[in-house]
Amino acid sequence: MAIAVAGAALFPAAAAWGQTEVAATRIEVTDWKAVYARIEARDRVPARARIGGTLVQLDVAEGDHVSEGQPLARVSDEKLEFQIGAIDARLDALRAQLENARTELARGEELLKRGVTTTQRLDALRTQVDVLTNQIQAAEADRRVVEQQLAEGVVRAPTAGVVLDVPVTRGAVVMPGEAVAQIGGGGIFLRLAVPERHANALREGDTIRIETPSGDVEGRLGKVYPQIENGRVIADVEVSGLSDRFVDARVLVRLPVGA
Repeated sequence: MAIAVAGAALFPAAAAWGQTEVAATRIEVTDWKAVYARIEARDRVPARARIGGTLVQLDVAEGDHVSEGQPLARVSDEKLEFQIGAIDARLDALRAQLENARTELARGEELLKRGVTTTQRLDALRTQVDVLTNQIQAAEADRRVVEQQLAEGVVRAPTAGVVLDVPVTRGAVVMPGEAVAQIGGGGIFLRLAVPERHANALREGDTIRIETPSGDVEGRLGKVYPQIENGRVIADVEVSGLSDRFVDARVLVRLPVGA
C-alpha cells in the first residue's frame, strides 16, 4: 500500500519531466597529449684546434657566453718556436753576407772606373747581391708562414652562443682538428618525439602548451620531420623567450592530437 502511494506520487513528476525540452549543443573538446620535449640549441658548432700541440691556455668553462671570434684557448707547439729561431739565425747570416756583397759591389764599380777590374767580375758581384737578396726574401716568407702557424694556435669561437662542453683540460696534448669546446648558438628551440600513431594529427603552426617554472606558455609547432625514428615522429617547437640556461633539459608540453 505504501509502495502504491509512493508510485502514484511520482507519476505526475515523471509526466511533467517528459514534457520539458532540453537543447543539446555539440562542443568539440581538443584532446591534448602530454609529452616531454628537450631544449636544444639550433646550432652546435665545435671550436677546433688548428694545430697540434699542448693546450697552454684555457679561458672558458661550461655555461660561459661567448661572442664570435672570441679567443677560447691557446695551443703551443715548441717546434714552431724553434723554427722561428732557426729562420732568424739564417736571416742574420744572409743579411751579413748581403752587406759584404754590396760592399764588394761598390768597390768593384770603383775599380771598374779605374780600369783595374773587369765587367765580368762586376757582373758576378751583382749576381751575388741579387741571389742573397732573393734568399733573404724567401727566408722572410718562410718566417711569415711559421708565424701564421703560431697565430693559428689561438682557438676562437666559431659562433656566438653558450659553451655547452669543454672536453679537454689545460696541459692536455691536442691534435689538429680536435674539439676544444662545443658552442651552442643560433637560438633555442624545443624538440619533441611523439608516438607515430599521432603523426597525422600534427600540423605545422599548431599551438603547443608548455609548462615552465614561471607558468604555462604557448609555442608554435614549427616543423614536423617526415622520417619516423624508433616509432616516433620528430617535431620542433618555436617558443619566444625560452631560457638557454639548461640545454638538453626536458620540458613537459601538451600538443593537440585530435578533438
